[in-house]
Amino acid sequence: GVGAAVAALHDGMSRLRAGWGRALVKDSAELLLPIATARADDRGFGGMRLRVLDGAGGACTPGLAACDCGRACDDPVREGGVGAVGAGTRVLPVFDPDLGLIVDLLPVERGRQHARALVAALLETVRPGELWIVDARFDADTMLSSWPRRGGALILREYARASVCRPLGEWHRAGMFDDGIVHEQPVGMTGDAGTHDVLRRIEWRRTAADGEPGDTVTLLTDLPPEQFDAVRIVQLSCRRWRDALPLPLEPVLEGAPFGDAPARASLLACGIAALAYNAFSVMTQLVGTVLDLDVRDAERLPAHIADGVASIYAGMMIALPPDWWRRYDRLPATTLGQIVRLLAVHVDPRSERRRRRDNRLSAKSQALLRAATLERLLHDDGDDAAANVFSLRTIAMATRDFSSNPSKALRHAAEALVMVTKYNRPIALLVSIDDWNRLLGEVRETSLTRLTFDCAVTSQGTRAVGLSESSMA
Repeated sequence: GVGAAVAALHDGMSRLRAGWGRALVKDSAELLLPIATARADDRGFGGMRLRVLDGAGGACTPGLAACDCGRACDDPVREGGVGAVGAGTRVLPVFDPDLGLIVDLLPVERGRQHARALVAALLETVRPGELWIVDARFDADTMLSSWPRRGGALILREYARASVCRPLGEWHRAGMFDDGIVHEQPVGMTGDAGTHDVLRRIEWRRTAADGEPGDTVTLLTDLPPEQFDAVRIVQLSCRRWRDALPLPLEPVLEGAPFGDAPARASLLACGIAALAYNAFSVMTQLVGTVLDLDVRDAERLPAHIADGVASIYAGMMIALPPDWWRRYDRLPATTLGQIVRLLAVHVDPRSERRRRRDNRLSAKSQALLRAATLERLLHDDGDDAAANVFSLRTIAMATRDFSSNPSKALRHAAEALVMVTKYNRPIALLVSIDDWNRLLGEVRETSLTRLTFDCAVTSQGTRAVGLSESSMA
């Protein structure tokens, strides 16, 4: 299967480069960056690029020391949390919601030591000029202690009090947000050479529907209060950033369609899925921008492109020689972006909808085609039953028998035609799907000479069948 192919690819390439499942994701994001379309947004992050790490959906709910929660976290039955691929490595995606790209995949394993390794893998990707919004249940002390002082800014959700931070002042009210009050407190953290870094601890104390105190969301940030007040910090942290992406993340987290990949290749499976996600996301956004699609057509665009790829790509790989494909490997991303923009006008879901509407038969033509179909079903003209699958016996069943045991009628329909009657008058005809599809093909081939579409007059030799459209089941 596909999983075995991914495993073979992993075994061959892992000798040359370690961790190249993550490298696929990071390199694809960098290559697609020149043609990725940044969506207009009035949020404003002070010129910083947004990075979101959303891992709050994991099955484990740790205490202060990351995943040292005393529960059976390594139980395979529990491997259904964020980014579980079979029994393999779980992943946490880092994504840019403005560009709709996955910029990194962080492997996640259970236990305190692995949690620290996760933080180390995260910190090595932080670059200056980035704003990181982190909502994941792992070691906050390690995160804060190792965060680069002159690197990106951070908004970290605090699930348990970080021991490295100590209060430097009293709580004060900072405003209202939705159903709760926002409070802020300055906290300090001892840095290198005995220096003290000042952070902001922000609490959103929500109120339940009955007026009693509700859940409290606690955040730590190093953003300056002059640019980002406490309410703004809560808004940024609590927003559902996944909903801002053009495509859902679940196929990447589940490693689809590589769910049967072994554990050692699970990170690579997710990396390949993330690479495809990034390419597909850029295509859909670019086409949507060029065609100026409304929300309804933009939602249909991914399925429209996927159907086209599924139906045409394999044939193109066979029809076009390999040299035709290799030349695209040498093109820069900007040139590929120009080609995609030129092709965008041919990927319009609105034109496909119009084409289906234009090719749709009129009601009169459909009635004539149904009449010919019934003619073929009910009058076999003496054909041999062995040569004609539709020259079978017909089973009559009254409506009361059909309604009391419809499954029996469906079983009979696999072997013979089932005529449903009411007061001894036929009102419906049941036929198996396979026979019906074969029948339609035969009718279209043999009856076109006898049918004149969009004309109410049938040719000589064709018997009209007196069943109205409402009588067909």
